[in-house]
Amino acid sequence: MENTYSIKWIVLDMDGTLLNPWDQISPRTKACLMSCQKQGIRLILASGRSYPRLMPYAKELAMDRYGGRLIEVNGMAVYDLEKEERRIIRRLEGGQIRELFDFCKGCQVEVQCYQDKAIYYWIPQWQVALKEAERKARGLPPDYPNLGGSWTWITDTRGGYPLQVQIENVSQVPDELNKINCCADPETNEGAYRKLKKRFGTEYEIARTCPRLIEISPKDVTKGNTLKMLMEEDGVKPSEVCAFGDGENDVEMFEAVGTAIAMGNAADYVKQHARFVTESNRDDGIAMALEKWIIH
Repeated sequence: MENTYSIKWIVLDMDGTLLNPWDQISPRTKACLMSCQKQGIRLILASGRSYPRLMPYAKELAMDRYGGRLIEVNGMAVYDLEKEERRIIRRLEGGQIRELFDFCKGCQVEVQCYQDKAIYYWIPQWQVALKEAERKARGLPPDYPNLGGSWTWITDTRGGYPLQVQIENVSQVPDELNKINCCADPETNEGAYRKLKKRFGTEYEIARTCPRLIEISPKDVTKGNTLKMLMEEDGVKPSEVCAFGDGENDVEMFEAVGTAIAMGNAADYVKQHARFVTESNRDDGIAMALEKWIIH
């Protein structure tokens, strides 16, 4: 069906945006996005996740049938779902990894080192009791991962990262990584963020994707820069692109497009860079915005 709208691309952050608090695409949002694709609008998932953790949602939206794409790991790679082709932009390497790991470890936050299907993580001693208390309170089995998450002290991401290794020092980390995350309670993470920005602010991309997570990527590797590259390659104008997000790593993406929409659950800083603010990811914010400002 011919695209009768001025918008050609819809770009969607994942956690806190497309996904509700239960890591699901709501039926209303899915129906709305499927309708957009049938009208000729391309969907692009832009996330801190790598393709193994994005693929189930891309398949749920049948994005391979409609020329959909993935912007992975905050712009580190692009995946063309129709062609099944992946393009790597840039990764963190040896000396960078060792320098960042040791500094983050000194900030007493959990340090998470990501590859495509693996996570190597170090836990500060003060977090161990908190993780065990949560494991007991939630009645989780002994083999449940110790990895910290966006909202909890421990979370299970083995569906996308089947290899998860708790480590003691940087010598156990591979020489090439997609990104490094810092994970702690919001107050501790805020202190780590200030230290990281002061020490490495001109050398790496450092963003708070939620109060409990800081994500570190190579310099100039951002969702916004990778999206702009794709727009230039395809001859798509900013006025023809709509983007949804809720985190700091979505702000550059907002600046690249004509219609930037922040979720109701986004931080005030993110909302200030948006053209519109919709409802939260819990309340079908994407569907409401598309119905109000795009589809009609």
